[in-house]
Amino acid sequence: MKKLIATLLLVSITFVTNSQNLRGGSSLSDGFKMNRKDTQGHQFLLNDWVEGFLVDNNGKMSSKKLLNLDIYNNNPTYKASNSQKDIFVIDNSLFSGFVLIDKNKKQYIFTKIEGNKFKRGKKETKYYQLLNAPKKSFILESIKKMKDPNASGWTSSLNNTKVAKFVKKEAYYILNSKGKYEKIKLKESHILKALKDKKKQVKAYIKSNNINIKSPADVITVLDYYASLK
Repeated sequence: MKKLIATLLLVSITFVTNSQNLRGGSSLSDGFKMNRKDTQGHQFLLNDWVEGFLVDNNGKMSSKKLLNLDIYNNNPTYKASNSQKDIFVIDNSLFSGFVLIDKNKKQYIFTKIEGNKFKRGKKETKYYQLLNAPKKSFILESIKKMKDPNASGWTSSLNNTKVAKFVKKEAYYILNSKGKYEKIKLKESHILKALKDKKKQVKAYIKSNNINIKSPADVITVLDYYASLK
């Protein structure tokens, strides 16, 4: 299993040439106070820390760790054990990707992608989930935002009886005909717009195979066909 994951990541990850260190960062509580008792929800992708592996900028895989992704700050985190309260932030400049494996053996494979790889450029390089690994043509961005009931923001909630909460949002992107990530919804029209260089062929394929674009699996089927046309 570990060898398979390593192969997927080595194929998929955009490498960043900085430090070669595998050590993580500081305690989450040292730098950013979150998870107040009266806050609804949390800033993490998963409800628990799960088995996973980190991959450094040279492609070296770490030993098995308990990992979770803080999707509020886009930082991987780890715990020594699930019973431990201390959460440690991993320095994301040291790692080009990682894998999370939940209790149902579902794999979440993440790679770091630069902002200039997107049709509408992004300001930062961050982690995105690969939905058709080891290919990188279909990715998912998961984020959480703090929804504060007070107009003046988080600070006001600290001194207010109203409860702030985390709200999760997701965005899908596919590599368009120009090799840039284009944001899409799970709709045929969005797929055809992004793949406009082969629009007629893709549209005919969708129709002849009675594909109704409603899930990531449907998008992957279409992208596999699109790749076969090149």
